[in-house]
Amino acid sequence: MKKILFVFAFFLSFQSYSQSTVILAMVLEEGKEESYLKMEKNWQKVNETAVAEGIITQWTVWKRTPREGDDGWAEYFVMIRRNAEQEKMTMTTSDWEKLSYRAFKRKSKKSIDKSLSSTGIVKEMRSRTYKLVTTTGWRGLEWEIGDKASFNYMTKKNDDFIAYETSVWKPVAQKRILGGYIKYWGISELVDSNDITKELKSTSTHIAFNFPTKKKNEVAYKVPEDFLGKKAWDALLNSREMSPAEELTLVYSTF
Repeated sequence: MKKILFVFAFFLSFQSYSQSTVILAMVLEEGKEESYLKMEKNWQKVNETAVAEGIITQWTVWKRTPREGDDGWAEYFVMIRRNAEQEKMTMTTSDWEKLSYRAFKRKSKKSIDKSLSSTGIVKEMRSRTYKLVTTTGWRGLEWEIGDKASFNYMTKKNDDFIAYETSVWKPVAQKRILGGYIKYWGISELVDSNDITKELKSTSTHIAFNFPTKKKNEVAYKVPEDFLGKKAWDALLNSREMSPAEELTLVYSTF
């Protein structure tokens, strides 16, 4: 268990980044999805304790919608959010171990070790840490199991990237929020990753998230036709590369 706790504690012990999110992309061993979900259900209890004690803000597990030809992609994503104050905290391996024992008050150490172990279940865990750089904020904080979200990996092509996203696209996202079609839009910058992730040699520098509502029949966005609008839109597109959206479904959450 010490190894499992050390890995988890390591992901939450980076130097302070305001409103950071650690995203763990989980590649599972073949045929181990049911075992994985049981394991994460046990980790939910540990993370609920961490939220109650003010160590983290939120922990969630999301199932990625598979696509044809995407072998080797993660099947699940675990996201751990912390605010600026929480990032000042230092949690040792021993601290996380004690936290897990508090979460499972009447279970033996052997039983807890077994219930939290990912051995033979998780083939590869790819960690990325992101710092929030621009956002609309939330329209309500309601979460339900089965909710959808999506993200796009992004690669900035020039230093004006975030300025264009904030000035050109953010107002569009805010209108979508006011229209009731999304709860949130935001972009975060990649600030750290583990060795497994680095070996992938990905060029992405940022990630953009959208949390849609259940409202349907949204009118498709139209690119501005005026001169300045077109120029701004072209500049936005030329400031970054963006991968296709990845759809996620919420499986577990500390809410």
